[in-house]
Amino acid sequence: MPETAQPPHISTINPHRKRSLWAAIISMGMVNLSMGIAFPLTALILARQGVEPGMIGLSTAAQAAPVFLVSPFAPRIMRHFGPANVMIAGLLISGAAFVLMALYPGLLPWFPLRFLLGAAATLLWATSEAWINALAGDERRGRVIGIYSAAAASGFALGPMTLVLLGTNVMPFYVGAGLMVIAAGIVATAERSRDHFSAGKTSSSMWQLVLIAPAALLANFFFAAAQDSLITFFPLYAIGTGMTEAAGLALLTIAALGAIVIQPAIGILADRVNRLGLLTGLVVATLAGYVFLPFIMPGLIAAGVTLFLIVGFASGIFTLGMVLVGERFRGAELAGASAFSTAMWGMGAIAGAPFAGAAMQLWNPHGLIVAVLLIFLAYLPFPLVAWLRARKI
Repeated sequence: MPETAQPPHISTINPHRKRSLWAAIISMGMVNLSMGIAFPLTALILARQGVEPGMIGLSTAAQAAPVFLVSPFAPRIMRHFGPANVMIAGLLISGAAFVLMALYPGLLPWFPLRFLLGAAATLLWATSEAWINALAGDERRGRVIGIYSAAAASGFALGPMTLVLLGTNVMPFYVGAGLMVIAAGIVATAERSRDHFSAGKTSSSMWQLVLIAPAALLANFFFAAAQDSLITFFPLYAIGTGMTEAAGLALLTIAALGAIVIQPAIGILADRVNRLGLLTGLVVATLAGYVFLPFIMPGLIAAGVTLFLIVGFASGIFTLGMVLVGERFRGAELAGASAFSTAMWGMGAIAGAPFAGAAMQLWNPHGLIVAVLLIFLAYLPFPLVAWLRARKI
């Protein structure tokens, strides 16, 4: 890939680019808050209507499916319209979908609406990650992306808490729509340049890019597979080890706080040490934490501290993956790599929970921990080999 000029240092970029950077981060925090509201709310409303869990799962899959259809076209869309315009359109489409879901609550109308919402969300996630990487200077890329990761984790964590305050009727959908409109207004103040992804080699297809930097581009698959497994089954795991349902949910909240608090620190560290070495260390630390966890269950305090650290370290895998994508790719290939990472997230989310569920059926409840360990063990060779190769160069 031909070398292109590095993006300028974040402290020296012009005010318009700084505004763009913060607009992207703040708006995606709002997007994740809205999604954090929508995912549990749709399940609760459908369950009250008597919909079977299997059909609720299919409804959720309808929102996840567009990642495979939209991701291949996302780089071309970003290049043609520019990241700010793509995000504004995606935010407004998401807001409209939320309003329609509130007006027509039910299984059948939600299938096409959730598909529309998923398509818009795929564009938003892929575009925001590529845009932030294009704007962030390499010297502070880790710090910037650490803040972005913390904002994203905060949004998801606040979603269920918002439902506690607002209730689980259709009203939170209107709140989500309002957040999307506000976010679109914030992005409208950003730079509208279409030049961020025009430079660089364009001959490699999105799916061929993984051969260039597998440790970076596959991080989302393994992280999403493990994280969705934990979120889905940890309350059942906690009950199986002798805890109450409320205690299991409380531990998930503590785990989410770990993802929020630790990401900025990991981002700062990523700007000061070898990034592949740090990524390898985070995977090893995550594995060690999960090995340790069953021996301290059902102790609430010890489990809370351990999960805070485990999920914080594991979330750092996502952060470092995004940092390495921005470090390795430029221009058109950065757009393609970000779209590929988004597709990998969708694949991991779909693959992880069924694998963990099958493991729990074989060994209840500790099959969950075994499944998550196997997922991270399968990923470990990618950053480890890349790190060792880089040290020999």
